[in-house]
Amino acid sequence: MDERARGRRSAPGGAAEIRATFGPAAANYSRSFFHADPARLDEVVELARPQAADLALDVATGTGNTALALAPHVAHVIGLDLTPAMLAECRRNAQRVGAANVGWVQGDACQLPFASGVIDLYTVRAAPHHFSDLDGALSETARVLKRGGHACFIDCSPPEAAREHLHLIEIGRDPSHVLSRTLAEWTQLLGEVGLQVESAQRRELDWDFEGWMANLAIEPDRVEALASKLEAAKGQAARELRPQRRDGRLRHAYWHALIRTVKP
Repeated sequence: MDERARGRRSAPGGAAEIRATFGPAAANYSRSFFHADPARLDEVVELARPQAADLALDVATGTGNTALALAPHVAHVIGLDLTPAMLAECRRNAQRVGAANVGWVQGDACQLPFASGVIDLYTVRAAPHHFSDLDGALSETARVLKRGGHACFIDCSPPEAAREHLHLIEIGRDPSHVLSRTLAEWTQLLGEVGLQVESAQRRELDWDFEGWMANLAIEPDRVEALASKLEAAKGQAARELRPQRRDGRLRHAYWHALIRTVKP
């Protein structure tokens, strides 16, 4: 595995850049076509298999969509995020749905503000590709989990040819993007921190390019420039991405890894 895939390549601005990118767009993520989609939230719950007595931790919780999906199934859930504006949305969303067994903490996935061995269930969704130190974040995951506790990861995970082409689009859309990992890279990294992979699969979605751009309120000129880059894919990348215009919107393939692990 090369150094880039190991997660040691730093994001350009780290925590400050993440806050600058996502703070102004926080409200968009409460209704994002991916993050708030009931089918995608059911997918998280199915992967996580929460138990009634669990203390759950949802890292990089954003506007709390995953944490609030877990809340009816666990004793308590903590949503952690770097961005104060996101956490303000979390509190509004929790109040709106009447979730009383949730708490919100500002913090960094790479330096979790919790004691070792206290978390039953750890989740993180659509965020590890932003982590400037994925090795450190995964070590923190293993540290805070109880023995027998589970950690579940959902994050973008394209095939290799598509990844190399999509990387240019991801960076152009969001400078805090670091790298998407393949399933094989994920499995190796998780094993190195002592997490045993129980299941790992990659699933594909028909992706709404304009909706993806709208989450971060990307200006129209940049949306069109990035769309042109995507549509310029050649060879294996084009065969994997399959970009096409349908009903006036650009659609293409997009992939996520769905991984469930246990701490032995």
